[in-house]
Amino acid sequence: MFRSRQTFRLRIGRVSLPGATYFVTMCAARRQPVFASPDHARIATEALANLADANEVSWLAGTVMPDHLHVLFQLGDRLPLARVMAKLKGAITRRINHDLGSHLWQENAFEHRLRPDESAEAYAFYIFMNPYRAALCGNEATWPWWVCTDPARFQFLTLRRANRSPQPEWLDEAERISNQIVRR
Repeated sequence: MFRSRQTFRLRIGRVSLPGATYFVTMCAARRQPVFASPDHARIATEALANLADANEVSWLAGTVMPDHLHVLFQLGDRLPLARVMAKLKGAITRRINHDLGSHLWQENAFEHRLRPDESAEAYAFYIFMNPYRAALCGNEATWPWWVCTDPARFQFLTLRRANRSPQPEWLDEAERISNQIVRR
């Protein structure tokens, strides 16, 4: 087990606990739509998969939006949270930055460690519905940059339509859950 380091990049109160589940949002610098490019979105989803393959984390869910990423994962016991986030950002940056010629990420990221009474299902649902809430694709379409390593883990995924898109009434539910998550 490791102790979390407190550096200028870590906010006061950030706790890095092996085995804890984290919801993280990482935004592109100046909220530029870097990941609107399918090639860049694919690079980001591959970086998520590679970190999981290296057993650094257990990915639960994630989605790539045009200007940010949402990820939900269980922290492993090898790396602290700050290092996992740095590795993910670094892996994406190395493959994309030469295309941009500028800084890729905002300096900080938002992270929330789920408390024992919080539902990972609600956070996964929020992540899944994010592109639909943002009207990036129609409710009858499937967002291509959604990643879930174990769909059986989340009940809502078993209730999707045959084409793996959300049920129409889920938009209202997504708004309610979004309001709960944002308030935390």
